[in-house]
Amino acid sequence: MGLSGKNVVFVGGLGFIGYEACKQIMNKNVASFFVFDVLENAENIKALQAINPKSKVYYTKFDITNKAAIKQALDDVVAKVQYIDMLVNGAGILADPNVELTMNINLIGLINTTLEAIPLMDKNKNGRGGLIVNIASVLGLEPAPPTAVYCASKFGVMGFSRSISDPYYYNLTGIAVATFCPGLTETPLKNNIATKYTFEYSKEIGQKLNNTKTQKPEACGAHLATVLETGENGGIYISNQGTLSKVTPTVYWQPTFN
Repeated sequence: MGLSGKNVVFVGGLGFIGYEACKQIMNKNVASFFVFDVLENAENIKALQAINPKSKVYYTKFDITNKAAIKQALDDVVAKVQYIDMLVNGAGILADPNVELTMNINLIGLINTTLEAIPLMDKNKNGRGGLIVNIASVLGLEPAPPTAVYCASKFGVMGFSRSISDPYYYNLTGIAVATFCPGLTETPLKNNIATKYTFEYSKEIGQKLNNTKTQKPEACGAHLATVLETGENGGIYISNQGTLSKVTPTVYWQPTFN
């Protein structure tokens, strides 16, 4: 659908991959750009605005674990610019010992944000359709023994996104849903990685995973911006080692209707 002239909301836009994607988005002549993040970084917001003074940038301090705060933040966007055209759900943590926080940020918060946004974007209600991009991970496609809880949260994102992107919903609402899966990327998620594994036995195999090839956040952010411009409903995209590719998931089961 293209980014030019659109109102974009980016949850987690001040993280490493997110911020690199934000810089790309600001080069696309969006109408307005809303950055939601628990982090506060006035300099980064100022730098985004400087990329394109014609595209207004708004920052909202955002607690994705607070359902009332999610609703208020999205309602504020509509109050300011009337429509939400694109939503990126990019908040995420790697902290397997804290199961509840991992699930609340990586999965439950993403689900709540999506479900609050859909009525605001629905072409049959007050919206004009649009695109939602949920950020999962390659570890939402394949098992990750050292980080089993993180992996479970990202498998959940994948299942939710694939379900909510069913053509039945798309034809009713006009809202496309795509899923973006970064491969291993050089971000602070890897900082103090030994404290983030699922349990003690995870450390040895975790070190093997931690020593695999990675990509720069700039490459991943550029790929995410590309998906925002060209992503299809139901599309699943992998950004890995500097290459963007589309995935066709394996179908293991289908219902047999009476």
